[in-house]
Amino acid sequence: MVEAATTVLGTQGARGLTHRAVDAEAGLPAGTTSNHFRTRGALLAGVLAGLAERDFTVATEFAGEGLAEGAARFARHMAGPDRVATLARYALFLEAAWDPQLRLQLEVTGTRAAAPLRALLVASGSADPDRHAKILLDHIEGMVLHELTRPSGDFRPEEPLRLLVSALGLGGSPSTTAT
Repeated sequence: MVEAATTVLGTQGARGLTHRAVDAEAGLPAGTTSNHFRTRGALLAGVLAGLAERDFTVATEFAGEGLAEGAARFARHMAGPDRVATLARYALFLEAAWDPQLRLQLEVTGTRAAAPLRALLVASGSADPDRHAKILLDHIEGMVLHELTRPSGDFRPEEPLRLLVSALGLGGSPSTTAT
């Protein structure tokens, strides 16, 4: 059901996310989604929880690579194979601007989803992994947002991410120490 809600949100936007639309997407009888998620807020929170788990899993997969390389693969994944989920995530970001509870949940789940990156930053010699994680994630999210809204047809985040990693004084692999 959460996957169906994510698909609806990522393909139709926030206005399209209704209990009825989720029922239809999931092939469930009318009213099923509202039995599990009584309010729209609960449905949005459910989607966010599902996306946070998904992000943690995907980020963990790419954390074993060099810092810039893993970040670039993560960005390409978000803009490509995981496009619908990424669009749903950005729709949630916008909803959180007006919903303090969703905003708080976004902060909590974002902290967990960023844990693999913070661990990689520590291994790469970062003196301030929380700050560096925020900088890298902000950059990745911005790059992906631009690719989703203005597709280049040739999304190559590797070079900008290598430059950013270098500018932050971080090594490209976990065995490199920052200067």
